Amino acid sequence: VLEYNPIIVKVRAGGGNNTVSLNQFFPSKTEVKVGESVTWYNSAHVPEPHTVTFVLDNKSMAGVFAPFTVSTPTKFIPLPPGSNSQPALLPGRNGMDTVIALNERVFNPVVIDSSGNAKFMRPNANYTMDGREKYINSGFLLPKGQEQEFPGSAVIFTITFKNAGTYDYFDIFHPWMTGKITVR
Repeated sequence: VLEYNPIIVKVRAGGGNNTVSLNQFFPSKTEVKVGESVTWYNSAHVPEPHTVTFVLDNKSMAGVFAPFTVSTPTKFIPLPPGSNSQPALLPGRNGMDTVIALNERVFNPVVIDSSGNAKFMRPNANYTMDGREKYINSGFLLPKGQEQEFPGSAVIFTITFKNAGTYDYFDIFHPWMTGKITVR
């Protein structure tokens, strides 16, 4: 009896060195069978983050930075203390300021399911996609050994494809960096 062993296809997200940044997926078009997986990884020599982002419902698109309201007496302290960092604060109304912050749904691996529920995953997530999701994001993908630059970031992201179809994705930081998975 022959046993079918699903394969895992590897796709490189970006690359380059201290001088040149390669902002594309290698390969940009991939074909797999139902039940097979694709693993993305970042091979750059510098800690430049990339993401693998599937937006299956345009209303679920997440921006890298987002405005949030905070009460005026809130004090933000840079980390490490004394570093040359300051939050972007815009004066607000009713004792509230607006702070511009990194959107957690870009930084961390997350899935928004067909009902609109957000589920955060651990870094280096392995997710099975059925194609009904609204949004899937890998979070920050950094080269192995450099993920400490952004605590909570990952070095790989794997999706197993449950259903046939064509799935387009991109890097939220470099939107021209696009890819396509065809599942047969």
